[in-house]
Amino acid sequence: MTGREQAVTGEGRNGASSAVERVVATVREGVKSGRYVPGQRLVEADLMRELGVGRNALREALSRLRSDGFVQIEAHRGASIRRLTREDVAQLYELREVLEGLASRLAAERIDETDHRDRLSAALESMHEVARTAELPTYMDENIHFHRTIVELSAHPRLEELVDQLQIQTFRIQFRSAAAIHDRTGMREYSVTEHQSLAEAILDGDGTRAEELMRRHLRHTRSGIMQLPDGDFA
Repeated sequence: MTGREQAVTGEGRNGASSAVERVVATVREGVKSGRYVPGQRLVEADLMRELGVGRNALREALSRLRSDGFVQIEAHRGASIRRLTREDVAQLYELREVLEGLASRLAAERIDETDHRDRLSAALESMHEVARTAELPTYMDENIHFHRTIVELSAHPRLEELVDQLQIQTFRIQFRSAAAIHDRTGMREYSVTEHQSLAEAILDGDGTRAEELMRRHLRHTRSGIMQLPDGDFA
């Protein structure tokens, strides 16, 4: 490929890196928002046209997304959004339990740093308000925000990166029906109660208690998802 062709397709040395990152970010955000649903094919020509990237950058991005667990690539079928098995879910939640437990402990240890108390209190108050007044999708978004606030308060960038990847996968559209089941059985209120206790432990600076409560909360969430019928899994 000539320099002129590279400039046109965005695949010069710097352009290729930027193009790959753009594809990765777009697909990850699409999985998180539900634009891309489990099992949906990712048509190369469509993505190249939509994102203005070349084939090489696209295939490098899809390879990265496969390594991160978002995409599966099959011979003669190409790439598609990966559907999770029961085992996938169990393992992802085991990882979240450990990592977010650690994040909760670190958040408690650092709660007196600038604006940390205010940020956690605001996230908790917002969750209470949404739980009382909003529809389930809005509540789920607030749930995600609450968990991410705690991870951000851990002040551990590498931990935040790892947890973000896991949360995108476990909050994906494939398991929105699990939240609906929980909501019908009063689990929304139970979840808010667990979040309240967790926030109180962090605000008290009790790292051991905060870690224990986060891990218990995620075990409860995993248990609810694992009760879904087989048709909701790969």
